[in-house]
Amino acid sequence: MRGLNEIMTFSNNKAFGLGKVIPMIIAMAGAVIFLLNATAAAEGEEYVLKPGDVISVNVVEHEEFSGRHKIRPDGRINYPVIGELDVASLTCAQLVKIMESKLSPYVNNPVVSISIEAYFANKIFIIGDVNRPGEFEIYEPIDLIKALAMCGGQKNAGARIAKIIRADGTIISVDLLDLCNGKMSKLETNKFLLYPGDTIFIPETFIFNWGVLAAILSAVALALEIALYAIWINDR
Repeated sequence: MRGLNEIMTFSNNKAFGLGKVIPMIIAMAGAVIFLLNATAAAEGEEYVLKPGDVISVNVVEHEEFSGRHKIRPDGRINYPVIGELDVASLTCAQLVKIMESKLSPYVNNPVVSISIEAYFANKIFIIGDVNRPGEFEIYEPIDLIKALAMCGGQKNAGARIAKIIRADGTIISVDLLDLCNGKMSKLETNKFLLYPGDTIFIPETFIFNWGVLAAILSAVALALEIALYAIWINDR
């Protein structure tokens, strides 16, 4: 009996210990998964370099390889010794690894750091006969209708013509009525996508004031009536 009791006591203590340990293991596993997810999310949110950004490259103890570089429209920079580098669409961390690898034939154990000195302003400009003229940030090419919605639309809903002034100075006229009524093909509407640096100009549309015309005609009629009455009086 004593042996049996000892076995039962040991089994109960073991079960009790496992009952405490298993939840701890599950909690620790959950914490690890959370940390991994948080790290992945942080990496996923890291800024991606774009054409127009200005970056500062610093190579420790090698000033000849350090300096500022503006990313060209083709997404490249020209770097000493290495030459042309595709950097757009990379994060700073990714570019650091690439540059350390490419500098290794020239520098022993290169230590590279990269910082962003200026971000390219992804802005379009809307001027003319609109409710809220000004500059607006975009994060991808947008169509003309969405751009007009950003500024509250035209003051005169009957305005028919819009002009797109490209960053390079090219001017495109757009028939807003045809665009809104779906009379243009997708290929045609793609010509009117707005890109950073573009400007939309809505010319002011003349609105005929029929009230003013009615008042003028009434005044003319009254003056004519008075003149005719005066002539009639003189003829008597």
